[in-house]
Amino acid sequence: ITMKKFIILSVLLFSATNIFAQIEDYNVRRIEVEPSFGMGRGLEMALEVRNNINAYWDVGVRASISNVGYNSVIVSDYNFARPNKNFLFFAGVGLGLGTYDESDYIDGPTGTSTQLKFMPRAGVELFQHVRLTLNLNTYNFSSIYPIVSLGIVFGGGRK
Repeated sequence: ITMKKFIILSVLLFSATNIFAQIEDYNVRRIEVEPSFGMGRGLEMALEVRNNINAYWDVGVRASISNVGYNSVIVSDYNFARPNKNFLFFAGVGLGLGTYDESDYIDGPTGTSTQLKFMPRAGVELFQHVRLTLNLNTYNFSSIYPIVSLGIVFGGGRK
């Protein structure tokens, strides 16, 4: 059942990308790379590579490691219309697989397992190079923990 959910959500994610691929308001650089550091249940380090389909839509891959586990996620963000060029609000979703440490602070270690990861997120990009993001990490749609991250974007932005 988990694999079925993964396939269905992947198809929906990429279908939505194709619907908005025709919108073009201004030219943006094609590829952007974002290393980031986050804080939630612990520290997280991540690296994300995104392909800007147009000024509004991007798709990429995100890999991260934290004290909770590590994962790889396919991500897609919708960039809302820019009120000015220094602030860009975005919302998106990620879907992938990751290991999750099922330890708790009372009982101690109980082991790790590989699980489906679903990650809705929203944030703001400042001056085309700094991203502040709130990720809601969910494993198997049951364990939920938020992470606030700060990243530096290389590439992307207006041409």
